[in-house]
Amino acid sequence: MKFKVISCNVFSHELKYAAMESPHHLTIEFLELGEHAHPAELRKKLQEKIDSAPEFDAVLLAYGLCGSAAEGLCARSIPVVIPRSHDCCGILLGSRKRFEEIFSPMPSTPFGSIGFVEHGNYYFSDGEMILGDGWEALVEQYGEEDARYIYEAMHPKLDGELRPIYFIQTPEIPCAEAMECCREHAEQEGRPFKTLEGSLHLIRALLSGSWNDEEFLIVKPGEMIRQVGDWDRIVRSVPPDSTK
Repeated sequence: MKFKVISCNVFSHELKYAAMESPHHLTIEFLELGEHAHPAELRKKLQEKIDSAPEFDAVLLAYGLCGSAAEGLCARSIPVVIPRSHDCCGILLGSRKRFEEIFSPMPSTPFGSIGFVEHGNYYFSDGEMILGDGWEALVEQYGEEDARYIYEAMHPKLDGELRPIYFIQTPEIPCAEAMECCREHAEQEGRPFKTLEGSLHLIRALLSGSWNDEEFLIVKPGEMIRQVGDWDRIVRSVPPDSTK
């Protein structure tokens, strides 16, 4: 079968590795990680990519809900397949359940991977991407008072302590240099540094066509994606004129 794959470039290493194992013909297109800073714009770009792929058997999205960017995406003449994941962390871990187990006490706990180190030296605040290296860049852009508020929001605490920075290390992907870079960043912020073993399970399943309902949403032609406010289903498909 012929699949059009639209992926955030945070998965570039993992997706290219898994693509070699897929029995299907894959046409892969990457979008920049920074697109997440503006979910409405990312949604528009994803919809344009979906609409431009009628000659394929399905469009595969290597995205999670991603700050509601997937909310409202419509399948046209072919199905659209998306993992049931809030964001890329669950996909990198290979399971939204594992994401819930690790991050449910504080979902905003920072994490990284080789893709984040290579493509994402930035922070997010109120949907806006803030480039730079931390406190000085925030002060320059927002002034000291607002910078302090934003900085504290970007450095959440649980029980009065800064959360660790986790690095997701997928066994098949060499990432020693990226992991060391992430470790140094954690040290600069005074945070603990921990590693998590990643998994290619969801990416492999997406590219191989193994789309069980527990892990993937298949959006049929004429349907659109709606988010579900839970840890389980995360997304569902509805008719395009549905408001619920």
